[in-house]
Amino acid sequence: MRRPSEPLLRAFALLAVLAAPAGAAAHDVPKDRRYATVVVSDRSPRTASRRTIGPAELATSPRRRSADDLLRLVPGVLLIQHGAEGKGQQMFMRGFDAAHGADIEVKVAGVAVNELSNIHGQGYVDLGFVIPEVVRRVTANKGPFLLDQGNFANAGTIRFDLGVEPDARGSRVGYEFGSTLRHRGVFVHAPKNMAKETFFAVEAMTDRGFAAARAAQRATFLGQIRLLDSKTAGALDLTAGVYAAKFDAPGAVRADDVAAGRVDFAGVYRDDGGGRSHRLFTALRHQLDLGVGKLEQRLHGQLRALDLVEDFTGYLLDPVAGDRRNQRHRFASLGYQLDYRRPLHRTVELLAGGAWQGDLVRQHDVRVDVRHHVVRRSWDLGAGQHQAHARAGVRWRPVDRFVLEAGARLDLVAYAVRDRIDPGRRARKLLALPSPRINASVRLAPFATLFFAYGRGLRAPEARAVLGGTAVPEDTSLDRYRGGPARIVASDSVEVGTRFQHRELVSAGLALFGTWIDRELVFDHVSAVNIELNRTRRLGVDVDLVVWPRRWLQLRQDLSLVQARFVDSGAPVPLAPPFMSATGLTVVHPSGFRAGARFLVVGSRALPHGARTSAYALLDLSLGYRVGPLQLDLQIDNVTNAQWKEGEYHFASWWDRSEPRSTIPALHLLAGPPLTARIGATLWL
Repeated sequence: MRRPSEPLLRAFALLAVLAAPAGAAAHDVPKDRRYATVVVSDRSPRTASRRTIGPAELATSPRRRSADDLLRLVPGVLLIQHGAEGKGQQMFMRGFDAAHGADIEVKVAGVAVNELSNIHGQGYVDLGFVIPEVVRRVTANKGPFLLDQGNFANAGTIRFDLGVEPDARGSRVGYEFGSTLRHRGVFVHAPKNMAKETFFAVEAMTDRGFAAARAAQRATFLGQIRLLDSKTAGALDLTAGVYAAKFDAPGAVRADDVAAGRVDFAGVYRDDGGGRSHRLFTALRHQLDLGVGKLEQRLHGQLRALDLVEDFTGYLLDPVAGDRRNQRHRFASLGYQLDYRRPLHRTVELLAGGAWQGDLVRQHDVRVDVRHHVVRRSWDLGAGQHQAHARAGVRWRPVDRFVLEAGARLDLVAYAVRDRIDPGRRARKLLALPSPRINASVRLAPFATLFFAYGRGLRAPEARAVLGGTAVPEDTSLDRYRGGPARIVASDSVEVGTRFQHRELVSAGLALFGTWIDRELVFDHVSAVNIELNRTRRLGVDVDLVVWPRRWLQLRQDLSLVQARFVDSGAPVPLAPPFMSATGLTVVHPSGFRAGARFLVVGSRALPHGARTSAYALLDLSLGYRVGPLQLDLQIDNVTNAQWKEGEYHFASWWDRSEPRSTIPALHLLAGPPLTARIGATLWL
């Protein structure tokens, strides 16, 4: 195998020396059994609610159109797509409406892909560049309890590990056709004589969608290669991806218009919404065993472009040209991470690390007319921003039954923002927040462990908040809206739980948690800004049970209950799901047959101004069979063809100008997909 350039090796070696006898955790992952459906990434889970989804469960899960859908497998995670496939999903977990990622940190190949100061949503996550076939493992750490969890991890962190397992290596080509005139082709090359981290994959997809204004197209390349694997120089992995997508945005329709027959349940008011998304992603990871410790370091960079036209409110703000918004976002980042672990004593291990990321952001938001000509410039910003942190802690294991991790991190965020509409308006800001973290586990019996965890999470402000973050609707009859002051919002979380695990038969977990956040963030559809509200608290319980009647059969039940309230008033936090239940089945039989089923129940959620959403239940199925080099798959979403509302909102709008204009909030809905089917064939070459 060709060695990387000498200057590159020297640079990494120098950083290793500067770190002293240091160490990064090279995770010792036990080899998966052939038919096991859950991969346990650590022999001893660090928190009660940690959940790892392995290759078999990923490959057989229903509703796996994209990497976004793999998030649905995490217990307690709810996704809402209020655009077409390709637009970032609205995410919910542990009583948080995380919008597009404001309170859930998402990492791909070790790199956080949440975008600080994205024009469409703080912490915006777009996973379209991740090809599902090369996701080896998805790991969810709920709550901000681990030292390496950073910005946006108030509800938790979800990690995507890339690679191809030994049983699936080789070259394969696949094609999928769906009832929505979906065509998807994928090619994966994972040489059998190379490490599981090495692969090259290409994907192309087009889908008309189940109703008007829901079409989507994308093309993706994603590759990863182990450039170096040496006992003396360490392991060096390069990950790179290129992604381009186009998608529609149907927008929500008023429930009273649907009831009156003025618009169809899956209808739209306008069909000119939508956008384009592009990404260039690269990461270089170096792992080195220094004898007395381990070092892991990562250099990464991204280029992003997002263009979007959308309309929530019709003619409410502008009765002549309408309320269409055209958002344009350009984002470039460069970052470095360091993880360092070293034993200090036979019972004590030092955990240390840090990271830096610098971003250049250019964005504008303009009001446009029916021809998409500019009517009014809302804002036009240029910003430079830096995120950095340092962390240190210890892992103490005085006896085999007890493990304690304790430490703290210091996060720094710096901004330099310029208003391009008013060039004289500039601002700089430096913010800091210390975050203590602690978690402990006690093994009560060979298969039973008790856990405790505490951690402080954080959410950094948007760059526009540094300039004041004010958006004032044109009509004085509407309230005045503000995006909140430029400050880091902190949360404090605790979790107590237990796990019972016998790897061949059963795994069960119970976690009780509480989260307190000093300023709640809620998106307002009229002003199109995030509004900061008062203190909130979330109390809840997560329950999961997995049973393996046979090595090739898994039965699973997940349950999440949470009460999210404002501390002072006791009112419910808008949009937070109080109840979710997911029942699943996974089959990977030695004969070549495989199947997956998932039955999801979502309870009614509170909306702003006292309204509530509808509850719903969905059943999804997948079937597959492999004979020799050929594999056939069938996926059916919404098997019962239920009419359900994927998204529901409560805000003011005015679409019919023959009716009197009103600023009273009204229920709006986005139809969920009806019964849809996709059939695919994969050929191993």
